[in-house]
This record gives sequence, C-alpha cells and structure tokens, in this order.
Amino acid sequence: MTITFRVVTDQGTTEFNDAYRNVTGSAGYIVCANIYNRVVLHEWDSPMVYPDLAKHWEVLDQARVYRFHLDHSARWQDGQPLTAHDVAYTHTEQFQKGYQAAANLAGVKAIVEVDRHTVDYVLERPDAAFLTKLGNFITTLVLPAHLYEGTDWATNPHNLDPVGSGPFRVAEWEVSGNVVLEAVKDHWGPRPGVDRIEIIVVDDIDEGVRMVGRGQADYMVQDVLTFDRLGLLDDCDPANFRLTAQHGAGMARLEFNHRRAPWNDPRARRAIALTVDRSAFDRTLFDQGVSQAWTHYLIPNVDWAFDPSVSAPEQDLAQANRLLDEVGLVRAADGQRRSLRLYYMRTFSWHGDLARALAQQLGQVGIAAEAIGLPSPQWREVVDQGGDFDFVVSGGGMAPDPGMLASRYTSTSPGNWIGANDPAVDAAFAAAQVTVDQAERGRLFRQVQRLWAESVEFVPLYWYGHYFARSPHFFGWADQLQYSIPFWHWGRIRPVSPRGGEAGLTDRPSA
Repeated sequence: MTITFRVVTDQGTTEFNDAYRNVTGSAGYIVCANIYNRVVLHEWDSPMVYPDLAKHWEVLDQARVYRFHLDHSARWQDGQPLTAHDVAYTHTEQFQKGYQAAANLAGVKAIVEVDRHTVDYVLERPDAAFLTKLGNFITTLVLPAHLYEGTDWATNPHNLDPVGSGPFRVAEWEVSGNVVLEAVKDHWGPRPGVDRIEIIVVDDIDEGVRMVGRGQADYMVQDVLTFDRLGLLDDCDPANFRLTAQHGAGMARLEFNHRRAPWNDPRARRAIALTVDRSAFDRTLFDQGVSQAWTHYLIPNVDWAFDPSVSAPEQDLAQANRLLDEVGLVRAADGQRRSLRLYYMRTFSWHGDLARALAQQLGQVGIAAEAIGLPSPQWREVVDQGGDFDFVVSGGGMAPDPGMLASRYTSTSPGNWIGANDPAVDAAFAAAQVTVDQAERGRLFRQVQRLWAESVEFVPLYWYGHYFARSPHFFGWADQLQYSIPFWHWGRIRPVSPRGGEAGLTDRPSA
C-alpha cells in the first residue's frame, strides 16, 4: 500500500535552491526542507540544537572554532559520498557571494576542511548564538559540490533537477504548480515513514484550509491559518483534522528604510510610531491569549532577556503631525505629505491585514500608503537586495536567543537590509556575543531594547500565535518531536489511525 502525505500551499516554485535565494513558504522552500540536509538543526520553539549531517561537534580555541564531525554514511542521491568539502564549499560560496544564508554566517572568518569528514568554522570572535544561527534556517542547507562547484548558482541545471541528501527526492513537478516527492528507500539516515509527499498548489488560501478540513490534504503550510480563518473549519468533520494553537516565537513589525530620508531621522520614525492604533488590529485579527497586539521590542518567550518596561509609544496624532512637519514632510494643498508603497510578504497573508490597517491609519497624518503584497522571490529582489522601499510589514523569530537578531539589526551584517546603523546597538550585540553568561547577556539585550525604543528602530505591532490544522492520521510533526527536525520537514512523519491501522489513508477524498 502506498502511503501518501498531502500538503497545501498557495505558492508554487520555479526552482529548488534555497541556499541561493530564499522563497519562504513556497513549494520550493518545502521541497528543500525535505530533500537537503543542514550541518545542525535548530527551530524557533526550542533552545536545543540537534545533529543533522554533523553527528557531534566540539568548541575549541576559547569558542573561536566550532569543529563538526560529519556522519560517514551520508550520501547524495546520485550515490556520491557527502564530505566536508560539500559543507565548506556551500557555505563559503554563500558567504562570499552574499547569498541568502550570508546573514547566518556573519562572523565566520574561514571554513576549513580538516579531513574528509571533519570541518572547522573559524570565527572572528566567540559567538554564543553561532550554533543557533547555523542550524536555524533552510538557507543553510548543504549543496553537492560535485554538481555546483565552478558554476553559476543562478543558472545551474540542478536547481531544476535537484540532487539532495535528504530522505525524499523530486519525482514530478510542474513549474509554479504541484510537486511530488518520493521516499529515498536506501536513504543513509532514518527511513521515511511515508512513500510520497504531494505538494498541492492552490490559488485560494481559504480553499487550502478547507481541503484540510475535508480530509483532502493533511496540512496547510504554517503562517496562513490565521485567527480570522478558523471559521472556515466550522462545518468540517472534526474526524478529518486536529486544530491546535500556541504562542509564536516572534512578532510582526513595521520596519523603515534607514538609508532613505526622512526615515533615517528618528523623529520621522517616531512620528509613524505615534500614528499606530493597535486596538484596530485587536478587533479584526487577534485571539487574545494566543496572539495579540504588541508594544514591546522583544517577546516574553525569552524571559531572561525581555524588558517589559520598554514599549513603543501609544497613538498621538497631534504629536505625530508636529514631528512630520519638523522633518520637512509638510502637507501639500491637497493635505497629503507623501505617497508611498507599504510592502508585505504575500506568504504571510495576515501581514496584508496589518498593512491595510496601517495604510488607513497613516492617511490620518497625510501619508498615502498603498499596501502591496510581494511573493517571496520578488520580496528579495525589491526589498532585501534592492532596498527600494519606505516601509514594510515584516516578521521573524525573536526566540530563543536574541543573539540571532544581530544578523538583522547590526550595521555590518549582510542581513541588515533595513540599513540599521546604531553603534551602541552594535556594541551591545558584540558584547553579548562573546559571553555565555546568561545574566550578562540578558542585561545587554535589555539595553538593546531600550536603544531600539529610543531611536524607534522599528515599530512592534503584533506578537503572533500559530494555529495548526492537520491530519490526525499522521504522527511525527516537529512539535511532537521536541523540534528536533525542521518545521516543514516530514522525514519522520508516519501513519497512525485512531481506528487501529492504516486504513483510511488511501481512501480519503481526492484533491
């Protein structure tokens, strides 16, 4: 009997290489999470770092060198052995070319092949959050050097015909359409518990949620089932799905282009912060207790570093208007100060609700903002690399180690696409990086929160929760395995049934 696991997403893909450019939430992202491996694994909801290609590691030279011992049995799906050269080549190329994972590798001075199965990461200085950053995101996956070395990653044919080291391989796919993965039966690591993964691309997110409710799919990708969509499941048979909710590990933020006037002036950023009315979000988006409007610059998941006394200002339109006048954004005859685009990443559809609410509020101070959703590849081109924006609504994890935020908010980091440039913030992150004393690190991160609030580095909007609707006929989700696997990885998924067997997995309604 063929066991098939079905996943729904609203974004297809044109390639399979998230080591080159990240396309979060798309079919390509999901595929990469299942056909490739990382050196180590870390997920937002756990402070632990787990083995993947590296079975164990050592911290040497007063935490300036991390030595990873790779699994000798690791193989690429074309039969070639996976070695230290694959790891060193992939991550060196990513860092030198400024590809997506460069931010995770910030502070790495050199990557050295010690022997065929041992690799050293030599850091410029000790970094207490290094393992967390290395294992945190799919962009740190490892590519086969024998197929990529000496080529242009942008045009390498194996972006379309990938050869991974993970438990699944691509069997079928349509450009921007459905993808079928099949289990690698002779996989060098743990064998998959399902035979096929069908990734179904739909145009309508609501319909994707209903497919899970009807039993036509087993999972809808994370971050698209939001509080306002829970009602879509009301009329569905509860035997088809289980619904859970939990606090998230990050927040949504309104971020500025600090390289562009007048947003390089803290007064202009404060004016925008004074425009925000979070009570409008509560009425439409939030399930209090799981997700909520948020004014703080960190989240309490990280209780040892969180400072509850540091908050963004409450709405004050009179003061906002005064500050905008001060920085030279005066009203024209029609009452408008400026027209701009307020971008959000379309993958996170609830960011669109936030962006539209913010656009309406900005109109009260004479800023005509158009909320525009970008698919993740275009986001990278326009926002991340192009820097062609004024404001964006974005999100991201802030737990379990705030040290990861250095890759986003320190001036020299490759991931600093907003152009943050505060020497005091840089110094606090640098000091927190070189100590493992949690009390001292907590003190430094509380200092960072105060600095962010003083300069209005960004505007906190919403501490999000996660809602999950998924099949009760499978076990092996990341949260059921203590986040020891990537969230969108199904190499440990296996069929179970409250009816005592696997019956029902092959006679579900067709998609």
